[in-house]
Amino acid sequence: MQLIITILVFIVLGGAMSLTYQFYKIIVLDAKSRGLKHPHFWGLFSLSGQEGGGGIIFYLLGRKRYSSCMTDELKLELTHRTKFSVLSFLSVILSVIGCKRKIASTLTFLGGCFAA
Repeated sequence: MQLIITILVFIVLGGAMSLTYQFYKIIVLDAKSRGLKHPHFWGLFSLSGQEGGGGIIFYLLGRKRYSSCMTDELKLELTHRTKFSVLSFLSVILSVIGCKRKIASTLTFLGGCFAA
């Protein structure tokens, strides 16, 4: 039982790290296509923020002044990264649901053992 929970926790962590990385790369691609200075800075800055992602809000407000000149190659990479980020998000959600169910069933089992 603990092995399954441990595996699910590692899937959650891996999915969350993958989602963060894909989000960073998507912002960098968008910043490069718009011609913003220091696109890697904008990628890191967009990940900052405690509650509500303050960095992404500033990025979205700042990019309004620049038009996007995305080539077909960049659009293809953006589509690929978006699909991969959705997959990462789904793995996180499904693993969290699995962990919650396994922990709940373990607690129910343990409660039954102590009640007898």
